[in-house]
Amino acid sequence: MLTRLSHRLAVLGALLFCLAGCGQTGATSSIAQTASRATSTSAVSHSQIVSTASFTLTGGENASYTLRATMPTSKLRHGHREFTINLESAGISLFIVFYGYQGPGSYTLTNAVNGGDTHIGLQNDERSWDLFMQPTASCGLVVTSETPTSTTGIDELRGTFACTRLFSSSPADPQQPVAVQHGTFDLAIIVES
Repeated sequence: MLTRLSHRLAVLGALLFCLAGCGQTGATSSIAQTASRATSTSAVSHSQIVSTASFTLTGGENASYTLRATMPTSKLRHGHREFTINLESAGISLFIVFYGYQGPGSYTLTNAVNGGDTHIGLQNDERSWDLFMQPTASCGLVVTSETPTSTTGIDELRGTFACTRLFSSSPADPQQPVAVQHGTFDLAIIVES
């Protein structure tokens, strides 16, 4: 859990750094240009961009959840082909990451093959399940569309995801594994390159 929190803080720190002016004086990187264009849009347009995700857990937890956030925190880094969904709402978090993104299509996330991870946290991560807890486990993800929005540097990404088994990553409260079903996402996602 501490590693996951450290990773999330690093992602957020990198985003804030880029939004603050990424790059050296006199040198303008494509990331800085993208961040500059994204921050030049009005605050109203950013507040209208809503990201949602929903999923159902069965097994150690039997419930459906919907997350909703108004600030984009998910990222696509095409140069590195890195895909990151990072969404938190009302103490519930969803984190999906993998390397090898090539646009809309079907992907199998496995930490041994593409660094794939799926992490679901409840009650501010007091209860959580993570793909990393079982090296041979995998999750399926389908990106159905990726389309530019009216805000430069922000795309809308839609798709589905499912995991046959995620093991508990809560040492203080070990739960039985869960299956993730009916996972959907409609995200405002930052495109860095």
